[in-house]
Amino acid sequence: MSTVVFRNKTGGSENLHATAGQSLLDVLRVHGIPVNAVLTFRDGKIVPESTVVLGQDEVIEVRQVRHYDLEVLRRPKEHTYAAPDPVYTKSITFDHGGTLERRTEQLTAETFVEYVEETFVQSIASSGTMRAGDRIVIGLSGGRDSVAYLKLLERTRGRWPDVDMTCVTITGLPDWEEPATFQAALDSCAGLGIEHTIVTAEEVAEVFKLRESFVSVMNRVVAGEHRNMNMVIGHQVLRRMLEREAATRGAGVVAFGFNADDLVASMVTWFTTGYRMGGIPVRQLGDLRYVFPLYRITKKELTLYLELVAPELNRQGAPGRFTTGPDERSLAYAMADHLYDLWPGIDYYVFNAFENVQRTLLPSVDDTCRVCGGLYVLQEGVPNPAGRCDVCGFLERQEALRADAG
Repeated sequence: MSTVVFRNKTGGSENLHATAGQSLLDVLRVHGIPVNAVLTFRDGKIVPESTVVLGQDEVIEVRQVRHYDLEVLRRPKEHTYAAPDPVYTKSITFDHGGTLERRTEQLTAETFVEYVEETFVQSIASSGTMRAGDRIVIGLSGGRDSVAYLKLLERTRGRWPDVDMTCVTITGLPDWEEPATFQAALDSCAGLGIEHTIVTAEEVAEVFKLRESFVSVMNRVVAGEHRNMNMVIGHQVLRRMLEREAATRGAGVVAFGFNADDLVASMVTWFTTGYRMGGIPVRQLGDLRYVFPLYRITKKELTLYLELVAPELNRQGAPGRFTTGPDERSLAYAMADHLYDLWPGIDYYVFNAFENVQRTLLPSVDDTCRVCGGLYVLQEGVPNPAGRCDVCGFLERQEALRADAG
């Protein structure tokens, strides 16, 4: 039998369950011990954890190197509110004057639906993502998040302010017109009685002054060395076409279906790049207010919500080549998911903290792209091309723009 002894910094020791042939990295991960927190000794000699595979009847000693109580994370104080036949558990770690407690509530199908809908309504009321009299353009991809947004609007009608809404679906790439996804968008609007507008590929090419069709340009991007720009371009196109539709309709608000972990992943990117990012869940740029009404609800919760209230809208196709992001995006999303596991409810803390940070930042400076006409924020510490947003600047370098492109 193999033995791994963990000695913590509060004076305790523990034999970790381990078997011969198992890597030490696996043992530490299973027991919630970060590799960065320990030194490992084999036969009295220090060894790197990544090289250790446990032998038969071997004793490995792992010592915590920094003085803090790792048990706060490994075995938090916890209070669970039980329920019969739960479909979901919602956990949040609360900090009361430096003392942490994790509270977990088990939710049945009925109480889970109530929880999501109440969270949605309270988020609108407390954050001002929807205000009485707003004229709102909603980006409707037909993906689960935007469909869930409309379903929430439908089922909580009368509990949010009286606003004027138009849904906009942008076409032009095969992934954006996948039949199941597209039909979900149409069905959602029909159920709410909301006007649904379609923006065509030809309109995209005209706004961005492309030499050829949008899909031809994107085919070259995803097949070339700059394929990491795939989703950057896609998101800018979606945003700019929504802004254009908002201007046509006299709308002052653009709503996106980004969920809580989407926004936490964006904050991971922000923390690791320092690039300026607007407020959450509301940001103002020029004459438009951009809002994220789903910012308190995770992707998992939205998916389960649809499965319970409208399973027919939860059957959508897999992402295609134009909606698959680069590795760095996957890293940010994976980090966000791990953060939720390590610190349940971390979104409540980081969103409030980010709101405070926004107050201390220097006022942002923006410019207008002379190609697509969109406003973009100038970033500190990097060269900003004059009159070109990131996407149009990139397309210009790829010789994808027309000669008359600004």
